[in-house]
Parts: sequence; C-alpha cells; structure tokens
Amino acid sequence: MKAVAPPPPGVHPDRFLRCQEALADGVSEVALAGMAAGWRAEEVAAALVELADNAMLAVLATRNVERDIDFLRRR
Repeated sequence: MKAVAPPPPGVHPDRFLRCQEALADGVSEVALAGMAAGWRAEEVAAALVELADNAMLAVLATRNVERDIDFLRRR
C-alpha cells in the first residue's frame, strides 16, 4: 500500500473529501484482497461499512469516556 497523504494545513473546506481521497487506494486494496480470497463484492462492501461504523462508534465512545474522566478530575 502506498503512503497516505497528510491532511491539508489549517482549516480546509474540502478536508473530509481529501481524507476520503487519501484513504481510497488502501480501501480498494483491502476490498480487492477480500474478493481475491473468495468473498463476494457485496460481502466485502458490507463488511467495510460495518467496520467503518464500528470505528466511528469507538471514536465516539472514547470521546465520551475522556469527557467524563475530565469532568470527574475537575470535581
């Protein structure tokens, strides 16, 4: 897999799009590897969606725990 491009400096209006572009090749490689192993394209796509959803849930849960810990430390 080739290197992932870093985010643009500062506040950039297309930051989210740039992130998608930076990750696209790696995601395509993973998807193609899954299909080469025998998984159907629909299964691979659904698995990637589920993995992305779980990653977002983990980010949000971590953020909530950090917020709660910060709150408790200030008491």
